[in-house]
Amino acid sequence: MAKRAGRPPSTQDALEDYLPYLVNRLASLGQAVQNKQLAVNGVNVVTLRTLSLLHIQDGRTVNEIAALAFAEQSTASRAIDAMVTAGLVERRISEKDMRRREIVLTEKGREVLRACWPLMEDHYARIMRDVAPADLQVCRRVLARMIDNIR
Repeated sequence: MAKRAGRPPSTQDALEDYLPYLVNRLASLGQAVQNKQLAVNGVNVVTLRTLSLLHIQDGRTVNEIAALAFAEQSTASRAIDAMVTAGLVERRISEKDMRRREIVLTEKGREVLRACWPLMEDHYARIMRDVAPADLQVCRRVLARMIDNIR
């Protein structure tokens, strides 16, 4: 890939052509739309990501959830506090390691996840509309490579 000139974009078009800007814009717009859709169920994206992560593997720590939910540790901790209060998750001490505090999904949390998931499917369908399957495969492969490059 050609090296960039080292100067910031000088036009709006140049900025919008800059791939990191596009990725951040998609993530920001997508999260705003998702938060608006999820609000009818009293949750937000961080809550939904947490519910999804615990659905896949229960008993994660706050730090594990923060890393996997793309949230700051303090944000994840506050979200989990609110989720405990709402009865979506519970805290427990690990049976294997008394120092480990795990977060587990409650039945109410599972119900909320099931209620919200169709909204996420609709969101996915909306952003993928008119995108060819072959283009999606290339996009996934390229994004995965970029993620690997910055790890």
